[in-house]
Amino acid sequence: MPSTAFNTSYEAHSAEPEYIETNRSLIRSLDLSEVSRLLDLACGTGLLSDLVLEQRPGITVCGLDLDRQQLKLTEERFGEKGLYAGNGASGAARGLPSFILVEGSADTLPFASGTMDAVLMGNSIHNLPDPGRLVGEIRRVLRPGGLFAFNSAFYAGTYVPGTEKFHQAWVKEALIYVMNRDRELRAKGEPGLKRKRGTVSRASARRWLLPREWQDVLESNGLRVSRVHEREVRMTRRSYETVGSYGGFASVVLAGYPVELACEALQAAVQPALDQTGFTTVPARWLEMAALKPEGPDERAKENR
Repeated sequence: MPSTAFNTSYEAHSAEPEYIETNRSLIRSLDLSEVSRLLDLACGTGLLSDLVLEQRPGITVCGLDLDRQQLKLTEERFGEKGLYAGNGASGAARGLPSFILVEGSADTLPFASGTMDAVLMGNSIHNLPDPGRLVGEIRRVLRPGGLFAFNSAFYAGTYVPGTEKFHQAWVKEALIYVMNRDRELRAKGEPGLKRKRGTVSRASARRWLLPREWQDVLESNGLRVSRVHEREVRMTRRSYETVGSYGGFASVVLAGYPVELACEALQAAVQPALDQTGFTTVPARWLEMAALKPEGPDERAKENR
């Protein structure tokens, strides 16, 4: 039985070995040899930044996120390494990489045009309400020849054929957990649980895009796609439990219920769903894409305006 005290941030899932290795594989697939200034967009807990500095020590990384809770976790992560002191000066002063944190929106970037060699997004691009506006901003802050890359576990293709039965059983078991909790409360004479409809944002409810559709978004906004890859990952029981404990996910899957209860229910439902469907691990796919901002006199002229 899971505890009722939850950390509903993304921290737990981002610490899972398969999650870390999946993101490390993305970084290793990229040519960062010419990158000296990189933006980790929607940086979350700072995992992608950490993996970038693992591969390219000595560069400057800027992490940007709108969620202060996530920024706090990232600040702690890099503060322990001596790389973050409010403005990145601590690491730079000792010849270590600079790490800078900025609170801000991904679709209105607070950076001058052409100032980034690379922009990365780790498992977050699907959350943005206007992909075209987002990519337009990314293109603006990239220098000519600059790289944009992202991955996502939330796209049309993430469910491997044959695994639908697990995901259906998972949600069903979570709803049974909630109904049992409701009955327990009513048996004690307490008010039951009421589900509030209409609590999911439009961004969360948006249709997942096909790889080809993501490619169209990038190319129609001025980037040239250089790599499209679908990576299969084996999800463990623990993986699904930590996904379920993330409030941002639980509030969509069990929309309308108190977030902590939704997290608790999804976490408790994983093992029964695995038992019912006979899975020990569940395959899932991640989409990886990389694109470049075109080079040439016209592009450089735009940056100098």
